[in-house]
Amino acid sequence: MAYSTDPQEYDEGDLYRVAEMYFIERQTHETIVEKLGIRPRAKVVAMCEAARRAGIVNIALLPSRTTEGTRLRNLAAQVRERFNLLDCIVVHGRQEMLTQMLPDNVREVILDRIAHEAAGQLDRRFGEIAEPCLAVTYGFVTRKVSDYLQPRIGLNRKGLVLAAQGVRRLEMDRFDANNIVRDIARQFGCKYACMPIPAVVDAADMEVVRNLPLVKSILEALETKTNLVLGSLASHHQTDWAPRHDSLQNELITEADMKAIAEAGGIGNFGGWWFDAKGDPIEYNARSVVGLGLPRIKQLVRERKPVILAVGADPTRIPSLAIALRSEQPLGNVWIGDEMTARVLLGEHHLSRPDIIWRQEEKEILEALAAQGGRREI
Repeated sequence: MAYSTDPQEYDEGDLYRVAEMYFIERQTHETIVEKLGIRPRAKVVAMCEAARRAGIVNIALLPSRTTEGTRLRNLAAQVRERFNLLDCIVVHGRQEMLTQMLPDNVREVILDRIAHEAAGQLDRRFGEIAEPCLAVTYGFVTRKVSDYLQPRIGLNRKGLVLAAQGVRRLEMDRFDANNIVRDIARQFGCKYACMPIPAVVDAADMEVVRNLPLVKSILEALETKTNLVLGSLASHHQTDWAPRHDSLQNELITEADMKAIAEAGGIGNFGGWWFDAKGDPIEYNARSVVGLGLPRIKQLVRERKPVILAVGADPTRIPSLAIALRSEQPLGNVWIGDEMTARVLLGEHHLSRPDIIWRQEEKEILEALAAQGGRREI
């Protein structure tokens, strides 16, 4: 008997569950039959196709990394030299990003590749340090990196993994820094420490919070022991799209905050800490994020300690990334990203994207990148 592949023939929740088990968890059709009690196997196969037709599942392929590996390595070397980085890895991107928003499935494929490479970089850097102390920020990308981490080094009992900031809400989620550091520490076989306070603290309570015994010890470790950082960058665009895409920022930032951030010249965001076009921290309300902080991140970069930024496949983050890499006091020295972002950073492509409402400071940053030479209009 042939089963229908029309999505209308099935419950949407059932299609989601089958698709998740087959395409994400990589379980076989036979296993799904046994676990969900959907019989026969042919019906499960049909439901997988129905999920694809319903748009629940999207498939995207990138060009072969084998055939174009040399070109990407050369591009990464140019970025590394231009911005005086410790290292740079560039993965395949899509030129459409320069003219339109990438479909979610295509962006997901590129981000997965970035996360894979960042996981390898993190493994390498952690293994090179005698007593590594890693600080990790919250985020989709840092979570992906932790998921793809497969250490090749032995267990490192002397290592320590720290949450770079506190929790964003009462209900813990897998994208929170306190959750991510636990999973990374388990992979490396080392200790970890969470930040047992809310991520955002009122200025009036700051002194009391900083002197709480558990908090004080972690802040001291962040300030004195940290020698490796894993993070990503965001911008105001992640909060003013409709629907608002970045639920991570939205847990911390209100609309009133965003207005104040804009008025203060805020362009980019690293782990909840906002910075302006010069890379300097901004003050925008009577609250702040307790933790690693931008001054400490800059200090680590100056000391040539690895600050790994996994950023790509999103044009709205390019101004923030450019600030982080090229400001007088950079916020990162290891970048893993995509080819199109790299070419904009090098001035080979000029990103304008009239569909994006750029702030004046962002326009000036993009123009400065394009003026570096070799620019090609898109």
